[in-house]
Amino acid sequence: MEIDVISYSDEQLAALTEEQILEVRSVQMKVNKLRRKRAELQTQGKFKLLKNGILRSSIAERLTDEKVEAIEEEISNLRDGLVFYLRFSRANTDGAVSGSAPYEVNYSLSYEERYYLVRDYYNEQYTDGVERFE
Repeated sequence: MEIDVISYSDEQLAALTEEQILEVRSVQMKVNKLRRKRAELQTQGKFKLLKNGILRSSIAERLTDEKVEAIEEEISNLRDGLVFYLRFSRANTDGAVSGSAPYEVNYSLSYEERYYLVRDYYNEQYTDGVERFE
């Protein structure tokens, strides 16, 4: 499968974690499916116009164009979501993106999930409640 949803080099793709690679693959498959749907819409639109004898009608062309634009917008949203995920997901094996936090910093998780990760880290590291609070 060719990865063209994002413009990463082979070295950049090789540096991704297994979870990130699976996400890239999933988004690539969704984008491929949407591209096939877009091509089918364009082809079916032309045949439908030809069949109805209104091939040069601007209204019918606009309807097909609106559907194609909606698909292209969805592809763009998928691409943007993937780039965001890759930017803020775990970048290395120890889990910390910046290296300054002793616990996993993963911005692709929800606030609640990140809260639980931090809470669990401090509960495990510090058994004394006062020390944990400080």
